[in-house]
Amino acid sequence: MWEQVLRILRERISDGTYPVRLPGELALAQELGVARQTLRRAIAVLVDEGVVTVVRNKGVYVKK
Repeated sequence: MWEQVLRILRERISDGTYPVRLPGELALAQELGVARQTLRRAIAVLVDEGVVTVVRNKGVYVKK
């Protein structure tokens, strides 16, 4: 399931839906209909790939 979330996030980042920052974790998990842990796994892959950076208590930001 996290692979599907990862694909969706990659698409939304590349098409400009999320140009600077991803929506909040809870809102995004609800929007995608997944558990927060599933979303976190997909975000962790994006962090490892250097696509996004996580700023604690601030959010997930897209790297330029």
